[in-house]
Amino acid sequence: MIPSDDPFFPLFKKAFDYNYGVGIHYEPIPNKPVLPPKSSPLTFYDRHLASNLILKQMIHIPSMVDILSKMCDDSMEKYLANGGKFYPEGLHASREAATHNFQNAHAVSDYYVRYVGQLSHKFASKILLHPNCRSWASLFYMEETLNYESNAFLTEAWLRIRGNPAAGSLRFHQDIAPEVELQGCLDQATTEKIIDIGRRHPQLATWEMFAMTEVAIALCQKRLASTSDFAWERCGTTGFQTTSHSPFPPDTIEFVSQFVPSLKSTRSKALKKPTASDTKSKSVKISRVVRPPKPVGTASRGRRQYRPEIRSYIQHAWAKAVVNDSTFIILHCGRYERIGIRHRETQTLYLSGLIDPINTQDPRYRKLQIALHIAIVQDVLERHEITAASGSRAKRSAEEINDETDAAPPKKRRKGSSKNDTTRPVMNARRLNLEITEAISTRMIALVNLQYGAYCSPTPASFIRLSSSCAPSVQSELPPLEDLKSGYKASEYFTLTMDSPRGEGATGVVHPASLEVQVLNPSGNISVLKRNDLIVKLAFAKEQQDRLRHESKVYDHLARHRVKGIPTVHGLFLDRDSGALGLLMDNVGQSLIERELERSGEREAEQVTTTKAERRAFLAAMKNIHNAGVRHMDIRAENLLVNPATGVVVIIDFDRAQLAHENLHIAPNYNIEMLCLKRLLEGRYRQVNYD
Repeated sequence: MIPSDDPFFPLFKKAFDYNYGVGIHYEPIPNKPVLPPKSSPLTFYDRHLASNLILKQMIHIPSMVDILSKMCDDSMEKYLANGGKFYPEGLHASREAATHNFQNAHAVSDYYVRYVGQLSHKFASKILLHPNCRSWASLFYMEETLNYESNAFLTEAWLRIRGNPAAGSLRFHQDIAPEVELQGCLDQATTEKIIDIGRRHPQLATWEMFAMTEVAIALCQKRLASTSDFAWERCGTTGFQTTSHSPFPPDTIEFVSQFVPSLKSTRSKALKKPTASDTKSKSVKISRVVRPPKPVGTASRGRRQYRPEIRSYIQHAWAKAVVNDSTFIILHCGRYERIGIRHRETQTLYLSGLIDPINTQDPRYRKLQIALHIAIVQDVLERHEITAASGSRAKRSAEEINDETDAAPPKKRRKGSSKNDTTRPVMNARRLNLEITEAISTRMIALVNLQYGAYCSPTPASFIRLSSSCAPSVQSELPPLEDLKSGYKASEYFTLTMDSPRGEGATGVVHPASLEVQVLNPSGNISVLKRNDLIVKLAFAKEQQDRLRHESKVYDHLARHRVKGIPTVHGLFLDRDSGALGLLMDNVGQSLIERELERSGEREAEQVTTTKAERRAFLAAMKNIHNAGVRHMDIRAENLLVNPATGVVVIIDFDRAQLAHENLHIAPNYNIEMLCLKRLLEGRYRQVNYD
């Protein structure tokens, strides 16, 4: 491949002929052993993928490693045949000592990225994207989860486009010569393509990195059947099912068929010409009675200690790949590894045989990883071309459909109405919201669906009410949880459909949501009432949930004191499947910081502008909050909202708030908080110590 007299040959051998040392071992940090996980790795979101995107079967391909190795050889030979040349300057093929302690999952991940991943994506970048550039700077970057304390057993790493593609920047460092050289080698078309790929695919491939413990090694070593159905874990709610019919992203048939030749004769349905019927993206089937899952720990759901299963980790990794539209999934524990290839159309995961980073010989481990990175980049480049081409065709077809629709004669309006027509007359928005607020205040179950991106919940999550509504018009007491029923009719629950997150903070993730609730009219007919101006704040980790419970408690306290200038909170709810908490409240407007950025067109803003009326209203609202014995403790422009339509001001986010009656030894000092608010509203904000 590369002649032995080539100046690059010694470095080539060093780069490709590398395995992990025989002395790698697991020795935990003193007093911090890596314990087996106590709960499933599945997140709240992992159960809500659209039905046509979930994993349905796994197929074992023992020859995958050999195929990847040959693909690497072919890519190298093609590169050299086209006049490409490797230069040793700037490439460092590190060889770590034979012994190394993998003390937790983060150590496993860091070792891989440092001694394997960085070198591998440099080869992929040079061979496939800038073959004529001497520089070994890369267009890719391997990133790792930063929260080292969160999970010592499992962490994640991923390959991504360098820089900040979302902002249109690859961030070349002008003080580093190889990066300046690479930037000069890229033409505009290549730069735009790479940035677009980075926008579409935040993660090009995902590595699930396990600690090198006996439990993790056993998971990786688990024997695989040649073909097996996959039991995808959904939400436990029964009687409510959604089937997604939306198009899925394309596969690269030529690429994947190298591993599975039978796929070469298929043609991805994602490439079909769109028709008007494609607008119906899902179908919903609802039974007369919907049953939430039993609480975890009951007899039907088991009280036994959680035992890690490879199935759960595969589902979590598959869900990550779907959200990022990536093809490759890697399970790695330091001692062993498996490579997975996701085939979208057949909803199949093709898994390699067990890879031994210490003893693999043909290919050696780092050559295999260089091959893997070349395959990852080659796959995403080919899929980007398919997506760009099909996008152009879809745009033309949509224009044709619109032309046909516009040309069609208008349908005749139906005279009269059916006896069963329960369409409600348009009512005043305030009255409608009041009726909805009263209707949902007595309902103990909220069925929550996700509907955005890759999410279209096959079954909804059942959120159980934990607190009463704080709405001023409602005086409802929470019934005992033991009185919950096993099944609920449509008139006994309400549904929430959550859209893509609006933000994420210390307390959790904020989703806009729409609501539907069925109510019985005095006439005996059933009406469906709808709102699309709600917010659900989700909390997952214990610290987040403690803060959200506290925030719910503060809102309840303020509501009992009839404080105005805060959002209406409809209750705190618990998801029986994932244990997530959700706080449901009105979406009350736009934050001052959002408004300022919108006005200025800038990406950041240190100060905000307000009107005299807004300043007066915010100060009055804060005074009412203080009169109720509450200090907010987090005065920022992000937490001050104005309704663009009405001008009404609202103060939100009370997760850090202090209640005066909980600390009788210290008199609360409200003056500091009022001064901070006043300065913020006048455009003179600076952080303060509230104590």
